[in-house]
Amino acid sequence: MTDEEERLVGIVTRRDLLRVFLRPDAEIRRHVSEDVLSESVGAPTGAVDIHVLDGVVTLAGRLERQSQIPLALRLTARLDGVVAVVDELTARTDDSRLIPPERGAQPITW
Repeated sequence: MTDEEERLVGIVTRRDLLRVFLRPDAEIRRHVSEDVLSESVGAPTGAVDIHVLDGVVTLAGRLERQSQIPLALRLTARLDGVVAVVDELTARTDDSRLIPPERGAQPITW
């Protein structure tokens, strides 16, 4: 920032500009635990360690299915205040190659 004579009087940082969007790390952690992992992903409590530092969320642990990992990462990244997500997740079961069941054995006729 400069004064009326164009002298430097202060510096505005990215953090200053984003301060209105920032949330406390503890609040982000609670939302990841309750809203993302428990409610949306269905992970049991304690299956994933959640560390948050300055909006950077690290998820470490083991989920039941491989397909739950991208969902957990996407939903976490969308939370207000999250600036990055570090993936340290593994899965008990690799369900990425499973073929989804066909939708109805009989075609619908009108």
